[in-house]
Amino acid sequence: MPKSTINGCFFFKASHAQELMEDKTMKPIQVEVVKILQLTGQQFRDFSANLLRDMPFLIPNKNLTGYDKGVTRCLLVATRSRRDGILVDCQGYNFARYSCYVPSKQSLDLRDVPIDHYDLKLRQPRRQRER
Repeated sequence: MPKSTINGCFFFKASHAQELMEDKTMKPIQVEVVKILQLTGQQFRDFSANLLRDMPFLIPNKNLTGYDKGVTRCLLVATRSRRDGILVDCQGYNFARYSCYVPSKQSLDLRDVPIDHYDLKLRQPRRQRER
């Protein structure tokens, strides 16, 4: 997986995304995005406002994250309609235990990073006409 160096800061148990944006003590950190979780706009707003709440899309991915040798392996929680996103290091929990605001997803090297789409509508099976 490609690694990126960004200016940011991981916050421990931030309750909402606004907290992540308020602190200006940015420093270079090295991250490895292991998966992108693509949400709908409403899901992203709900997640951003409730970072400490257990989220169903984090549960199957919580063991992919962690900190090792100066690199934070994390998930990128984002939506198509916005340039920003939130990096999450669950460390085995069902919520965003450590989180970092990213103003522009373009600052991350996301080549070959798998994407889980939670923003797609499920297709309804076609109803056949009754005979």
